[in-house]
Amino acid sequence: MAKEYRRIEAEYEKSGQFDRDLNDEHRTFDARDIGEGYSYLPSSFGEKLRRFFLLPVIRLFGSVYLFFGYGFRVKGKKNLRALKGGAVSVCNHAHELDTLMLKIALGCSRTFHTGSYYLLKRGWLGRIFKAGGFLPVGTGVHDLEKLQNAVGTLLSRRKIVNFYPEHALWRRYEKVRPFKAGAFRFAVRFSAPVLPVFIEFRSTRLRRALGLQKKVIMHILPAQYPEKEGAPKARAAELCGRVRAAMIEKYRLVYGREMVLQPEADKGEESQEQKE
Repeated sequence: MAKEYRRIEAEYEKSGQFDRDLNDEHRTFDARDIGEGYSYLPSSFGEKLRRFFLLPVIRLFGSVYLFFGYGFRVKGKKNLRALKGGAVSVCNHAHELDTLMLKIALGCSRTFHTGSYYLLKRGWLGRIFKAGGFLPVGTGVHDLEKLQNAVGTLLSRRKIVNFYPEHALWRRYEKVRPFKAGAFRFAVRFSAPVLPVFIEFRSTRLRRALGLQKKVIMHILPAQYPEKEGAPKARAAELCGRVRAAMIEKYRLVYGREMVLQPEADKGEESQEQKE
């Protein structure tokens, strides 16, 4: 299974399909309806009570599980403390538990997470997701308007709203894939800083001896602020490029090598052949 997964990953990287899920099959039939009447933020007494009891459980058991299961550590907490208000965070989508990791790293009650609408299920699973701070990203204009209003409200309350700008989950993929612009448009729209978070996978002698996977280290980088002048689309694109560059630099520092995506490597080889 792991070999097949890596084969598909290499195929998608070579063809530049960086935003394509390695698992193309998604269950949508049991997704919760987020149409009229759905409130993006916990509003009823029951929802608030559920959130009140759930978050301490996540904080306690999540921290213990991640530490012993994945050797999880957080670096750069000073950059989180430097934030004076709300922020948009972005993270490379490279671990099946990266949302839990982000909640532990950035604060369980402070952090909310965006994700595809079909991840919010009907029944108790969907209620737990919502209590944990899940914000579904729908496909309609009205859905996106409600999401925008929710993000604006959260930022005004000094919360952090996380996006995965790579879109698709590629498990334990170390490189930083190209970004979608959505998160940065929200940041520009609400004049909010973007907090980059980079996931590193580090091998140790002990984990290799025990046959364990690489430990996970989450790096919180300095916040990047949107430009104050210019067209919103251009400002979002500039902010997107600046944030991704910072994460690529962190990749270079922690892995000790330059980051080259396969399509970029192929272009470099073609250019060299033309010169010769």
